[in-house]
Amino acid sequence: MSLERRDVPGSSRRFVSLAATVAIVLVAIVVIALYGMHSLDRTVVRNQAEIDGVTEMADHARVAQVGFKTEIQEWKNTLLRGHDPDDFAAYHDALLLRQKEVDEDLAALEADAEAVGFETGSIAALRVAHAELGQAYDAALGEFDAADPLSTRTVDAAVRGKDRPINDAFDALVTEVKEFADKRRAALRDEVAGVSDRMRLILYASLGIGIVVLALAAFAAMRRNRPA
Repeated sequence: MSLERRDVPGSSRRFVSLAATVAIVLVAIVVIALYGMHSLDRTVVRNQAEIDGVTEMADHARVAQVGFKTEIQEWKNTLLRGHDPDDFAAYHDALLLRQKEVDEDLAALEADAEAVGFETGSIAALRVAHAELGQAYDAALGEFDAADPLSTRTVDAAVRGKDRPINDAFDALVTEVKEFADKRRAALRDEVAGVSDRMRLILYASLGIGIVVLALAAFAAMRRNRPA
């Protein structure tokens, strides 16, 4: 009986040592897991913000393109239906408003492009061409005479075809922006997936190492507990 009592303190120390090992391993695994979750969350937030940016850029490109087509229609409305002074004022105001909106959309597109690293040269050139077309429309309308139906031909001839290069530039820009946005979104999603895979691998490795350490510690404790 006295020998069993003297062995209790040794068993207690081994139990405490094993418990401490378990605690250390668990803390290490938790720390690694928390670090992995933080890294993944940070990557997801950063990449999602950039995905939102390239998506917004693509949206602005399409909106500007559609707005320009509407602007051309407002120009035609002004010429074909503007022979009444009130109608002319209404259609011309609609034309000016659409021109302003298209320029604002292009400005927003240019800002988006700078933020996500898209080359802005083509956008800047398109803004200049669009402004010059507006000036050409204004100059041509100086020859418009609401009382003379034939003046429509004169005005139209002065600007005929000038919208086509801009329309082509819009088509090319929208295609280029879409391709850039699609590639960038795919790359950002792949990056998130890569980080997730690495963090999962690290966590599994940590769990595996922890299990091995615990098994070795338990094995060592049992060997020490065997009677001589």
